[in-house]
Amino acid sequence: MRKLDPEKYRKMLRKERERLHKEIEYIEQDISYADTGGSSELADYDQHPADTGSETYEREKDLAIRDSWREIIGRIDEAIGKIDRGTYGQCDRCGRDIPKERLDAIPHAIYCVECQDIIEGR
Repeated sequence: MRKLDPEKYRKMLRKERERLHKEIEYIEQDISYADTGGSSELADYDQHPADTGSETYEREKDLAIRDSWREIIGRIDEAIGKIDRGTYGQCDRCGRDIPKERLDAIPHAIYCVECQDIIEGR
């Protein structure tokens, strides 16, 4: 069994969680600004339908990004919990070690590459 430096990964995970929280806060401020009418120059009845469609598209995109980042934060929290339990770096599906290179790139990974491929149907 290989030896990982759990504190290195804990630090990486916390830093990424903090960054994502800031990004979510920014998006939520932007959404709130749009919801209060801050993005509209004129009343809705004066706007061209394409402008309204663009605003709706941008809001939906922001909401999807925010939800994706929240999901990643959940994975980060689970990875930190695995560090605490001493199971960090083990695939949740097969139990084998997740390669260090994968953890360096995606520290919140819970599956080895092979299992990730199976789960995603590749």
